[in-house]
Amino acid sequence: MKKMLRNAVLTAVMGLFAASTMAQESDMEDRKFRFGLVASPNLGWVRPNIQDFEKSGLQARLGFGYGLMMDFRFSESPNYLFSTGISMTNNGGALIEPWDSLDIVQVNDSTTISNYFYGKVDRAYRVQYVTVPLLLKMRTNEIGYMTYFAAVGLDVGVRTRAFANDAYTWEQDGLPPDQKDINIQKDMQLFRLGINLTGGGEFNLSGKTNLYVGVGYHNHFTNMFRNTSDNRILEPSDDGTPDLVDGMAVIGKQKKAVTNYVSLNIGVFF
Repeated sequence: MKKMLRNAVLTAVMGLFAASTMAQESDMEDRKFRFGLVASPNLGWVRPNIQDFEKSGLQARLGFGYGLMMDFRFSESPNYLFSTGISMTNNGGALIEPWDSLDIVQVNDSTTISNYFYGKVDRAYRVQYVTVPLLLKMRTNEIGYMTYFAAVGLDVGVRTRAFANDAYTWEQDGLPPDQKDINIQKDMQLFRLGINLTGGGEFNLSGKTNLYVGVGYHNHFTNMFRNTSDNRILEPSDDGTPDLVDGMAVIGKQKKAVTNYVSLNIGVFF
């Protein structure tokens, strides 16, 4: 009985080892390319590069991405891959800055009234990019049914949409209302570039099909704002509202900020 049990255990262990070996060899040993589908919920924020934005504006926002991922084996070893793909990525964040508004009210055909308001705006950004990662992926041999990897490289993004929600804090009465879904594409850079650091693992489901799970940190270093005269922040006073000279706000520095986010990547390689 003991001999039969020992033989059964030995057979099971050998079977698992054989299945693991077959799964590894069928993954990237016998091919130079594979592709998969991925979904990536993310948590993003906007980091200012000038001190005129309030630090309390560093508010995180949930986003989402989805797309295609591809791995290319560029050497004899299946442990070193060039990883790329294409995805639609939505993320954002918020910034608080000094703000003013000049409202002109038409009383009749010949009379108008100008109302000048000043205060602060909490602007929440929602920006969509087509993103192409360019990564060097280093992964382990298969351990059981798992492989583990780390990838480093660049994210190249092209903006497709940009909207904002504005919540105002005015110093006077008769306030202009908050606004939603403001189209701000003309204010935003078309391209963004950043560092992509991703790590995770894969579980072999069957044959060449792997479940992929990774966590990515995306740190961009290109200014999200276009270099235009409209993209200049107002000079802040001590309370964060615009600094006034002769009753008018003083225009200050060019706006500078970058977008960052952390993503949870869940997908399947075929």
